Amino acid sequence: MLKKKNPILLSFCAVSNGHTTLVYGQISYFSDKDISFTDYSWHETFRNLLRMYRAKALDHEEIELEFNQGCVKTITDGTGGFFTKVTFDSSWDESQMYLKEIKLISGEKVKLMETHYSLAINQVEKKFIIISDIDDTLIHSYIHNTFLKFRTLSFTRVEKRKAVITMMNLVKSFALSGAAPFYLSNSERNLYPLIYRFLMFHQFPKGPIFLKPMRKIRHVLINKKLGEKDQHKLTNLKLILSLFPDKKFIFMGDNTQNDLKIYLSIAKEFPKNIRYIIIRQVFDKPEDEEIISNAQSLLRDNNIDLFYANHFPKPFEL
Repeated sequence: MLKKKNPILLSFCAVSNGHTTLVYGQISYFSDKDISFTDYSWHETFRNLLRMYRAKALDHEEIELEFNQGCVKTITDGTGGFFTKVTFDSSWDESQMYLKEIKLISGEKVKLMETHYSLAINQVEKKFIIISDIDDTLIHSYIHNTFLKFRTLSFTRVEKRKAVITMMNLVKSFALSGAAPFYLSNSERNLYPLIYRFLMFHQFPKGPIFLKPMRKIRHVLINKKLGEKDQHKLTNLKLILSLFPDKKFIFMGDNTQNDLKIYLSIAKEFPKNIRYIIIRQVFDKPEDEEIISNAQSLLRDNNIDLFYANHFPKPFEL
């Protein structure tokens, strides 16, 4: 007998500036099996990744998010994701708010994976925010080598995946110095449990994780990309910086994709908010030299320090 598949809140985050809150999430149908990616064998890793890409999304459904102090209604998109910007009633204390449950319009409850994300609203009060890419910035993903990327993702146990030690230490150092960590990646939400497990296994500081919409297995097989190139990161960076206009930001990325161009584009729009841009050099990319050269006046005039290298031995001051 086939096990019934139930709606599960695969990923969730809620971040607030004390007045406005961004609420993100992903709901998909899964049978009631372990999707923690904890202590899997290589074949369990592969099998469960297939499950993540074959999952049915809760698409175009009205849902009700019940917090301990009130409710919010929204609608999922075609991939089962939801995003809403909320200004809560002034009588609600956001610093004490947390998600209690999610219900479908039918009354069916969505299962929460409480060990995989914080259900509390993250009211950011720290002066600095780190926004870090994940693949090839914090974890060796080999994005520029298709075969190695596929083999590593599909058949390597999470506990065997290698962290980028220099960048990992930087994130931890910034967090210890009083910066709030955010993680922004072009990986799709199908990989959320794997990414979360990796970050926790390597004791990265906890923070919201922003990923791209879920993809179907057929999209992966034909290498079909969803959405415009770079739009996911640009859109989310603008949302986050607009939500926290009084914060200083540290951007961390690598040169396997377009992190340098994306971060400099945001720096042009929010020049007074950026303190550091840190790019890990995975391989030689001569065209980046001209991009950096053209940005020198922007960086100098706004006291933005840009570092582009394959290791960063010195601590950064906040």
